[in-house]
Amino acid sequence: MIIRKLTIKNFGKINNKTFELTDGINVLYGENESGKTTIHTFLKSMLYGISRQRGRAARNDVYTAYEPWENPGQYGGILWFESCGENFRLTRNFSRSRPYQELLSETTGAIADAENGSLERILGDVSEVIYDNTVSVGQLKSVTGQDLVRELQNYMAGYQGSIDSSMNLQKASQMLKMSRKGFQGTAQRRRKEIEAERNKVSAKMEYLEKEIDDLLDRQEAAEENDLQGRDGRRSETVLAEHLEEIRERIRRVRIIFTVLPLLCVLGAVFLHSQAVVLTGLLFLGVVLFLIGLLRLRSLERERRKKRRLLEKWVNRQKKIRWDRGNLEKNLEEKGTDYENLRAEYQEYEKLLHTPVPEDQEVQALTLALETIEELSGRITGEVGLSLQRRTSQILSEITGGKYTQVLMDQNLHMTVNTEERSVSLERLSRGTLEQIYFALRMAAGELFCTREPFPVILDDVFGMYDEERLTGVLQWLHKENRQIIISTCNRREMEILEREDIPYQSLLL
Repeated sequence: MIIRKLTIKNFGKINNKTFELTDGINVLYGENESGKTTIHTFLKSMLYGISRQRGRAARNDVYTAYEPWENPGQYGGILWFESCGENFRLTRNFSRSRPYQELLSETTGAIADAENGSLERILGDVSEVIYDNTVSVGQLKSVTGQDLVRELQNYMAGYQGSIDSSMNLQKASQMLKMSRKGFQGTAQRRRKEIEAERNKVSAKMEYLEKEIDDLLDRQEAAEENDLQGRDGRRSETVLAEHLEEIRERIRRVRIIFTVLPLLCVLGAVFLHSQAVVLTGLLFLGVVLFLIGLLRLRSLERERRKKRRLLEKWVNRQKKIRWDRGNLEKNLEEKGTDYENLRAEYQEYEKLLHTPVPEDQEVQALTLALETIEELSGRITGEVGLSLQRRTSQILSEITGGKYTQVLMDQNLHMTVNTEERSVSLERLSRGTLEQIYFALRMAAGELFCTREPFPVILDDVFGMYDEERLTGVLQWLHKENRQIIISTCNRREMEILEREDIPYQSLLL
């Protein structure tokens, strides 16, 4: 990408000024407060827009800081640039009342939709964060922020090298994790359903166990009753014998007490005895008859009692036999039901420990995630190593070989490796630190700006550089053969460029 021209209509302290830039090094020279930082901010605002804050934050945001006091309706300007061999004109008006933007391809005559991603695609999807942390260096901002760390981590997660740079491993990993979570949820719900059914069967088994225990208790009681029944059957025999004895006694009493009174009467008739004897015999016959009648009644009561006892024993034995038969039948039925439930319970137990179809999906997705993580780890190592090597190479070139290797971890914590030992950044001079972070920014810019190089925009960043350091950086920038825009309030840059016979264009503010 090359910025050809910019016209600032009204932006901060600058209005109605046009600057034409060349392909190589451009030096914007001006005293302090002459508008160098304004131009730096204008370029970024034209490429990425200006975000307006709300509430108290709006008092100190970029939009408010550069909003012109006079003629605020013309807040903006025009930027002409070339990208991938095509010339574009970008017009923006940041005014609150009349916001406007237009992206015209001067090569094809087509107007692109800048609001829906066309500009981002033309810029090679280089985000504002990447721009701020690589090719664009503002005053006192040479040190990169944590945003660059996150961008590098995201880039590494989505990087595929020469195979397919459009694929994003991080997004693929997130999609796989979401799918796996869905299958895990389904599998968990399925197992909970199986567990619930198993618990229902278990509850039924517990209820049946109690019923069977009750039936066994009743069976034990029935067996005891059966023992008593056998004793009862012996008693039944005795009762039957007694009943027969009573019947026999009744027969004898009937005979005896029928014959004796009759003999008394016959004796009184045939003996022709005296009246006293006759009367005595008749009285004796009546007495014997009454005694026999009373005895018969007593024996009949005893016989009825024995008969009732016998019937009671018989009925009880019938009930015991019926109850025992019922108990055995119930026990057999409950036992069958219990065995069926136990078989069903074992089936549910087997299902709980058998992988469901979703488990196979989870295993496949887990394997895919492990593969992606392994691939991402290798890529992260490759990209990190590439970034480290390029940073070391740039640092070596701009320091004349004094520092040849930079070591860094995944959070961009760096140390410098000399021939003798590794030195932490805290022990280095501010000028050397500036060189290290400059090398990191340029290396990261090359990593991100893969479509085409971006212009390097430097706003008064060489304040801590001595002449030797500044010479090394300017020589490296010239060697890279890309567009450079340097804003400075010091003539040192131009003097060194002239001394080193490096071509440049100077623009006075």
